[in-house]
Amino acid sequence: MPPAMPGWREFLVLAAATLTLTLTAAQSDAFPLPGPEVGSRTPALAAHPPRASGYFRTKPVGAWRSLPTGRRCATRVHHSAWEPRPDNAGPNRRMPRVRRVHAAFAARPRSGGGGFKRKWDTWLLPRLTGHYAGTTDEIFQWAACKWGIADNVLRAIAVRESTWYQYEIYKSGRCVTDWGCGDMVDRPTRATRTYCGAISRRGHDYQGDYGAGICPETFSIAGVMSWQAPGWGRMKGNQNGTFPFNRNSTAFAVEYLAANLRGCYEGWEPWLSDAGPVAYRAGDLWGCVGNWYAGEWRTKRALGYVHRVHRELRNRTWLESDWKDIRPSCSSAYGCPRGS
Repeated sequence: MPPAMPGWREFLVLAAATLTLTLTAAQSDAFPLPGPEVGSRTPALAAHPPRASGYFRTKPVGAWRSLPTGRRCATRVHHSAWEPRPDNAGPNRRMPRVRRVHAAFAARPRSGGGGFKRKWDTWLLPRLTGHYAGTTDEIFQWAACKWGIADNVLRAIAVRESTWYQYEIYKSGRCVTDWGCGDMVDRPTRATRTYCGAISRRGHDYQGDYGAGICPETFSIAGVMSWQAPGWGRMKGNQNGTFPFNRNSTAFAVEYLAANLRGCYEGWEPWLSDAGPVAYRAGDLWGCVGNWYAGEWRTKRALGYVHRVHRELRNRTWLESDWKDIRPSCSSAYGCPRGS
C-alpha cells in the first residue's frame, strides 16, 4: 500500500524547515550537507589515533600534474572515531559553497603583477573547494592527499597555529585569540577600517569587540590569513578572498594551507626571491613552511618557525597522552570558550 500523502499542516512544517536551512546556509556561506568530495564514516569505528609515520608523503616538484581529486582522496582517508577536538564538530561538517569560493578568488587575482606564476590563478585557486567533512584528523589526511603534502607536516603546523582548534568563541561570539583567530591588527588605519568593517558584517562584529579598524588578520586551525595590506597588492576590501570560508570550515582552512605549500614548493612564488637572504627555489618544502608564517624566505624569523614546527613533528605532539586535555581557559570577563 503506498504511503499516505502529507496533509497541509505537515507540508507547511516541512517547507518552513527547508526555508530555515536554506537561509542559515546562505548567511554562513557554508552548509553541513553531503557534497561530491565528502567522505563517509561508519559510526561504530574505534577511536584509533593516526599512526606516528602518517599516511601520505610529500610528492615531488611537478607532481601537480597528476595529483588525485578530492573525491578520490576521500576514499583514501584512514577513518577513525578518534577526535581530540570535539569543539571542531561544527566547522568540521561545514563546507563552503564552491562557487562563492571561486568567485572570491577570481575577484582577487594574484599573478597579474608577476609575484605569482599564472598557474596560481588558473590551476591552484580554482582547484580549492574545502568540500570534505570528517574528524579533524581525517581532514588533515584528505588535504594532504589532494595536494601532495605530507599529512604529518600539516598536523605539526596546526599544532603551532592553533593547538588544532578551528575557531573557539566566548558566549558573546568574541573569538578566543590564538585558538582559531589571531594576528590582531596592531593599529587602525583607513585600510584596516575597510577590512575590519567588511569582515564584521559576516557573522560577528569584531570591531564591536576591539574597536574601529581592529580585528583578527588570521583565522582557523591553520592560521589562514584574510587581511591583504594594500602594499602587498591591492585587492577588493583589503581581503585576499579566504574569509569567511577559513573561519567557518576546517576543511577549507587546511586545504588552503596545503595548496599554498604546494604552490610554493612548485616554485610559483617568484616574489620570494626578494624576501630573504638566499635565493628562492622550487623543491624547498621547509622554506615554504617558514614562508607560511613569516611571509619571508629563510630569514631568521622564518627559520625560527621552521624549528618550532620541526619540534612538534619530531615529538608527534598530537599523540601525547595529554593532547586531548589541552584547551583554552575560561575568562573572568567573557566566560568559558566553546566551539563555533
